[in-house]
Amino acid sequence: MTSRRRVLQLAGAAGLGFILSPRTAHADTKSRIVSEIDRDRVEVGEAFEFTVQVDSEGERGAEVPEPVLPDLAAMGLQIVGMPASYRSTSSSFSFGTGRGSSMTTRTTQTTVYTLVASKPGRFELPVHVMEGKTKVSPPRVPAIEVTGQAAPTEPVPAAADGPTEPQGDIFLWTRLDKPTLFVGEQLTYTLEIYERLPFLQIQLRQLPGFQDFWSEELPQGQMRQAVVGNTAYRVHPGLRRALFPQRAGTLTLSPAEVGIGMRRRITGRPVSVEVKPLPAGAPPGFSPNNVGVYTIRAEADRTNLKAGEPFTLTIAIQGTGNIRVIDPGPWPEMPGLRRYEPKVETEVTTGAQLGGERRYAFLVIPEHGGKLTVPPHTFHYFDPATASYQTATSAPIELTVAGDPAAAPTVAADAPPPPTAAEEEGILAPIVEPATLPRAIPTQSWLTPSRWTWGMAAAPVLLAFGTAGNALWRRFGPDDVSRAAAARLARQRELLTQAEHGLASGDGFYPALAQLLQTAAVERAGSEGEGLPRHALLGLLARKGVPPGDCDRLRDLLDRCDAARFGARGESASERETALRSARELLQGPLKPSATARPG
Repeated sequence: MTSRRRVLQLAGAAGLGFILSPRTAHADTKSRIVSEIDRDRVEVGEAFEFTVQVDSEGERGAEVPEPVLPDLAAMGLQIVGMPASYRSTSSSFSFGTGRGSSMTTRTTQTTVYTLVASKPGRFELPVHVMEGKTKVSPPRVPAIEVTGQAAPTEPVPAAADGPTEPQGDIFLWTRLDKPTLFVGEQLTYTLEIYERLPFLQIQLRQLPGFQDFWSEELPQGQMRQAVVGNTAYRVHPGLRRALFPQRAGTLTLSPAEVGIGMRRRITGRPVSVEVKPLPAGAPPGFSPNNVGVYTIRAEADRTNLKAGEPFTLTIAIQGTGNIRVIDPGPWPEMPGLRRYEPKVETEVTTGAQLGGERRYAFLVIPEHGGKLTVPPHTFHYFDPATASYQTATSAPIELTVAGDPAAAPTVAADAPPPPTAAEEEGILAPIVEPATLPRAIPTQSWLTPSRWTWGMAAAPVLLAFGTAGNALWRRFGPDDVSRAAAARLARQRELLTQAEHGLASGDGFYPALAQLLQTAAVERAGSEGEGLPRHALLGLLARKGVPPGDCDRLRDLLDRCDAARFGARGESASERETALRSARELLQGPLKPSATARPG
C-alpha cells in the first residue's frame, strides 16, 4: 500500500513539473494571418483597401514572414502607390520549476494595399505566408464584386466631333482634327475631361502614347459647358499637342489615364489614324521634313560696301509646319563672294497651327569690286492642303562693291599678316661673335650636399603622396570629357538596341538608325556640324578627313531611312540587316569622333 502511494506521488510530481516547465511550443515560431477588405463592391476604376495582418510568436522574437499575394494582374487589379505598413511588438514571460523563466515575443505586421479594379467580375483575394515548408492561410478569404465596364482596348477611328451619348459622371474624350493625313503633316490632338458632378483633385496620371509622332505642346484652352444627350457636363481641357507622323500606315495613340484623388481612376480609349505616304513626283533635292506652307526671303544688312568688307546675309523661311526640322536644301553658288557657315535660329509660334520662322545668318565677304549679285535661293515643300509639291524662291540682292573688279581675291580675315620691314630685318640680323659677349661671374650654387641628401630622402615620400593624390583625382575628380564620352556611347548602344529590335518587323528601325547616324555624323564634325542641312554636313565631314566613299555611303543610308520612313517603299528584313551592318562599319571607323571634336 505504501509503495503504491509512493508511485502515485512521483507521478503527480512529474505531471506537475511538466505543467510548470516552459512549453516546447514556444521554442518554435508560430504564425497567423488574417485579411479583409474595406468594402465588398466597387465600380471599375474605383479603389478599395486590402488589409493583411501577420502575427508571429516565438521565444526569440522571430522575423515576420512576408505575405504572398495572389496574381492581381490576372484579376485586373493594380496596386496604387506604396503600401502602408505598421509593426507592433509585445513580450511576455513564463516561469517553470528548475529551469528558470523564458520570454515569448509576439510581432504583428499590418500592411494596407490600395487596389484599383480595371474590369468587372467577382474576385477572391487569397493570401498566405510560408512557415518553413508549411503554408499558413487566413481563416476567411475576402472577395470583391466589381461592377461597370472595362476600359476599351480596341482603337476607334479619329474623330473631330464630341461625344453624342453620356458616359457616366466623368469620362475622357479624345479629339483629332482629321482622320487621315500625310507623313509630316500636323495632326492636332485634344484630350478633354467631361465632368457631370464636381470632383476634387483631378490630375493626369498617365500621358497618352505618341509613338511614331513628333510632338509639340499647344495652348490648352479654357473650361466650357457642353450638353451630351440631355445631360449637362463641364468640359475641362486636358492637353493639346501638335503631332507630326514620322511614317505611313495605321498609327495608334494609346489612351491617357486620369486620377481622382487616390480613390478612382478613369482611362480613355485608344484612337487610330491613317497616315498616307508622300506622293511621287518630288522635285530633286526635296526633303520629306518640308511639309507645310512656307515662304522665303533674303536680306542683306547693307548693299554698298568695299571689297574685303564683310556683311551679313540672312535667309529666312517662314510658315506653318514642323519648322524645327525643315531642310533648306543646297545653298546656291555665289560668284565673287566668299560665304561662311550660317548661324541658325528658330522661332516657333503656337496657335491653331504650329509654325514660325527659321533664320540662317551668313557672314559674306566680297572678293573684288564691282556689281555683284546674291543669287535667289529656292526652297521646295509639300503642301498637304493641295497634295502638291511647291517651290518658294527668294529675290536676288544687288551689291555695289567699291574696288577693282579685276583684283585678285582678298586675303581671308583670319590669315596671318605679312612680316613688317623691322621683322624681316630681325630675321636677317648679323651673327654676334662669342668673344664680344659679356662675361658674368658665377654665384654660389643653391644645391648644397646637405640639401641634396635631404631631397633624396624625401623624394620617395613625395612620390607616394603624388601617386595617391593622382589616383584619388582619377577616382573622384571631375572628368567632363569622360562623362560626355560615356553618355555618347550609352546613347549609341540604346539606339543600336532599338534598331536591332526592329530588324524583323521594321517598327522603329529606320527612325532609330537615322537618329544614330545623324548624331554620329555631328559628333564627328564637331561643334560646326550642329544645325547644318545634310549636304552641308557631308561637305564638312569631307573637309574633316572622312573619305569620299564613306560620305557617299552615309548619304545613301540616310536617304534609305527617309525613303522607308516617309515614303511608300518598304524593305525586307535582310535589307534592314545589311543597312545595320553598314551603319556599324561607319560608326566603328570614319564616324568615330576626332580628337578635336566637341564632346557629346
